[in-house]
Order: sequence, then C-alpha cells, then structure tokens
Amino acid sequence: MKQSLVLLIAGLLSLVVGCSLPTDDEAAIVDPEDLPDVLRSDLEVEVEEADTPGPLTVTFTIFLLEVVGERNVVVQRDREVSPQTGFSDRIGLLFRDEVRTEEERELYSNALREFTLLDAQINENDVAIIDMVALDEEGAPIPTEAEVLRNAAAQLVYTATGLPDVVAVRIRINGERISLPTSEGDTEGVVDRDDYFQYDPNFEVPTTSTTSSTTLPPEESS
Repeated sequence: MKQSLVLLIAGLLSLVVGCSLPTDDEAAIVDPEDLPDVLRSDLEVEVEEADTPGPLTVTFTIFLLEVVGERNVVVQRDREVSPQTGFSDRIGLLFRDEVRTEEERELYSNALREFTLLDAQINENDVAIIDMVALDEEGAPIPTEAEVLRNAAAQLVYTATGLPDVVAVRIRINGERISLPTSEGDTEGVVDRDDYFQYDPNFEVPTTSTTSSTTLPPEESS
C-alpha cells in the first residue's frame, strides 16, 4: 500500500515537471525581420484616418427687396439648407412667404410671393430655367403687372446666379416664353445681373443737372 502510494506521488511529480515551461539560461536575440509587422519598431505603421463627416448644413443666399429712394434694390439674406437640397428646392424658398422672418417682413418685400413655382432646373449650358405662374384664389392663372414681374425676375436672377454653376436665367410663365421686363426694356432671351443693374444696391443713379443760360438782348444800333 505504502509502495503504491509512493509510486503514485512519483508519477504525479514527473507529470508536473514535464508540463512546466522551459526556461533559457540567457535571453535569445531575435532578428527584427522575423517579428510580425505590428511588433517591429523599425517600420512606420500607417494609421488610416477616419472619414470626416461633412457639414450638416450649407449657406444658401437669397435676395429680397428693399426700397431705397425711389427704386427697389436687392438685399442679400442667408439661409441654412442641407447639402443635398436641390436647385428647385433652394429657389423654392423665395416662393414661400414664410421665408421672411418677422424682422425681415418689416424691412424687406418679396415679389415672388405673388407667384407659384412650377419647375426649376439647370440645363447643360448652366442656364437656370425657372417656370412660374401667378394664380388667383381659385387656382386659375392671372396676368401680372410689369413692375411686379420685373421685381420678381430681379430676385430670381440675383439668387440663381449666386450659385457657381449658374451663368444666366430663363424665366417662363406657365411654361411659355415671355417678353421679360428688365432695367432697359423687354427681352425674350436669357438674362443675368447686368439686365437688372439698377437693383444693385451699389449702383449709383446718375443725376442730371440743368444749367440755365440768359440770352442777352441784341445791342440797339445808334
């Protein structure tokens, strides 16, 4: 019995010794090239930069109207929109009268509140095609006074050409080309800011001065 117990203990000790971790008498030198890249100090580890999220909103500039002296001028007002907001929705801001804040309602007017936007897009020639119509209370198209249409066109032209991919504007009324009033008469072509120069707040209205001359009577002959 005692002999069997001694043999059992001896067997267990041999197993423990056999499973123990081997040790070296001195540290071994390992060639760096044999190490994995993540453990090598002689290599530059490239850290991938995380994608930076884009802005949640971007600034879009609209133009309202202000009376200065005896003329209307455009006034720049900024709005925040989503970067994914398309051209039609951006221009559409002008057709919603609530685009004006309470303070702006007291200072500025918006001729486009008289119209309904039908379509707005930018063609391959960087021309903004804007189709709109004035409607009565029953939704039927109605004519528009030339002064109201000119004011509305000025707002659209200044707002649309403020975008880098718009060079000119064509305005249609209920899908039809019209004779559009500008600062120097009517046109059926495309228009830009030069056609509405008098709406520029920096434009100086030329002043005319008249000089009176006195006509002397002819000398009487003696």
